[in-house]
Amino acid sequence: MKNVVIGTAGHIDHGKTTLIKALTGIETDTTREEKQRGLSINLGFAYIDLENGERVGIVDVPGHEKFIKNMLAGAAGIDLALLVIDVNEGIMPQTKEHVAVLSLLGVDDFIIVLTKVASVDADLKELVYEDIREQFKGSKLENSPIVETDAVAGIGIDELKALIQDRVDHIQRKAEDLPGRLNVDRAFSVKGFGTVVTGTLIDGAIEVGDEMTIYPAGIPTRIRTIQIHEQDQKIAHAGNRTALNLTKVDLDQVGRGDVLSAAPLEASYMIDAKVRCLKEASQPMELWDRVHVHIGTREVIGRLVPIGVERIMPGEEAFIQLRLEEQIAVKKGDRFILRNFSPVVTIGGGEVLDATPKKHKRFNQEVIESLEVMETGSTVDVLLDFLANRSAGFTSVKEMSDYLGEEMKAVEAYVAELVEGGHLLKFGQFYMAKSTYDQLAEKMIQLLETYHKERNMDAGMALEEFRSNFSKLPAKELNAIIQSLVDAEKLEIDGDLIKLAGYQIAISPQQAKAYEAITQQLAENPFAPLTFEEVVGKDKVKREVYLQMRKNNEFYRLDKQTEIRTVYYNEALDRLAEFCQDHGVIELADFRNLLGTSRKYALLILDNFDKRGITKRVEDHRVLNPKYAESIEEAKLS
Repeated sequence: MKNVVIGTAGHIDHGKTTLIKALTGIETDTTREEKQRGLSINLGFAYIDLENGERVGIVDVPGHEKFIKNMLAGAAGIDLALLVIDVNEGIMPQTKEHVAVLSLLGVDDFIIVLTKVASVDADLKELVYEDIREQFKGSKLENSPIVETDAVAGIGIDELKALIQDRVDHIQRKAEDLPGRLNVDRAFSVKGFGTVVTGTLIDGAIEVGDEMTIYPAGIPTRIRTIQIHEQDQKIAHAGNRTALNLTKVDLDQVGRGDVLSAAPLEASYMIDAKVRCLKEASQPMELWDRVHVHIGTREVIGRLVPIGVERIMPGEEAFIQLRLEEQIAVKKGDRFILRNFSPVVTIGGGEVLDATPKKHKRFNQEVIESLEVMETGSTVDVLLDFLANRSAGFTSVKEMSDYLGEEMKAVEAYVAELVEGGHLLKFGQFYMAKSTYDQLAEKMIQLLETYHKERNMDAGMALEEFRSNFSKLPAKELNAIIQSLVDAEKLEIDGDLIKLAGYQIAISPQQAKAYEAITQQLAENPFAPLTFEEVVGKDKVKREVYLQMRKNNEFYRLDKQTEIRTVYYNEALDRLAEFCQDHGVIELADFRNLLGTSRKYALLILDNFDKRGITKRVEDHRVLNPKYAESIEEAKLS
């Protein structure tokens, strides 16, 4: 089953609804108002069973100008269009507008259906044929077949069914290996069941029980039941007209214009696109023009921002960014229609190239080149451009499949080609563009080069500080990239430090001289520590070296104001241990004499020994912890 959708198009009262009833036996004008007024207001749905067993959905879209936006909602997902023309009236304004809309939405296959032919004379019919040939010359309808019908007299209905059958046989089957996605065109509540939505499934397949999300609001829901052509089904396929009974969602949370998707979508106030301004448009598309944007079943107001051109003249195509007043959730490749804000007439349409872009400068060459790749590049080129411009790091094959709108198997082949060509790098089940990886690697290496230059006495940069410079990347991805650079012998990790591979501390002659001056100054009275300011004064190099000595644990802080060189602290321990081994106990005066320092500093050091459990105060003397009776080495600072 190909799950084809046929749409009718044409001017008001040209016989679309009557034709569908003759083809299907189904009345698509269902509301009282429609029956009273004799015209279609809302979308009508029917189906036709073909001789080969194919059941084809039919969307009857309203033809009256006042209801054109309903027509636009129904046009999404149409594979084959029946352009209905009353032979007594010929081509009318809405006839041409419907053709323009369908063409802009990517519908290529048309059957022109002349209605009410039973009562028309041959001369008038020939005039209508000539008008059709003239009006559609050079368009997609130039070679479309024309079928003469009269639904009341039963003329041409079988011929039309046969032609539909032939066209359906040649329509390519929609890809089903994609997450399900449906544009909601109606939402209502059924007593005993709850919220029901209808629409055409435009991507993939969905099953009863599937978890889905309503966009752009991001409301989670689940499919309770599926109905296709008034029959319950367990599964719906791309192209099916379907009704879905949803759970966990109220009627006021979903409506026409929303998107139901099994794959994550990102809501956005902007899209980048390629648009065509209709040659019939009365004026060009200008910067900041306010327009109605019809995409899927949604209508939003937006502003035009032409890219690479000052304006888009009637009959011309160009890139554009649409700045929207409401969020939408769409995908690359989705088509849309633009209608002037006032008076509301169709002025053009286009195709989404980037569903979640950033704001661009209008004449940025890199942006223009990227959009050109998105528009005309090969699938591999488009995929590589997508990966190279992603703000996120790693990408799965599923994400690529969702972006391209192609089946997973096909995308896996593209990915294998890019990996083999060295354009993509594989990290487990994820991938990154080689260009993105190279940019990150260069940034990491430059960061460390700068750090080593500015902090040349440091053995390396703190790993957490290094990671903080790349906080936009998830930790798992960042660690994988760092590890790949370590494996490639570009970086080294030493404990909690990271450095360039092979980096060794190499101090300058000025720093060496300052280091020597500091150590000599402190050695003059090692157990009577000087303050930081007493040592460095206003000497910037000395200050830098002293701070580095602190970082390298060459100092040990006794209290908030006093720090002693680690080497001297350890020497004080040696003297203490030796004295205690000889005398058993030590008093403050003994320790002061051992160090040749003042009572103040001797007491400060002894108190620290007490806090660390090296010594214990007993009355007016101290004893060495038995743990260190044989060796004091374990108590020393490293």
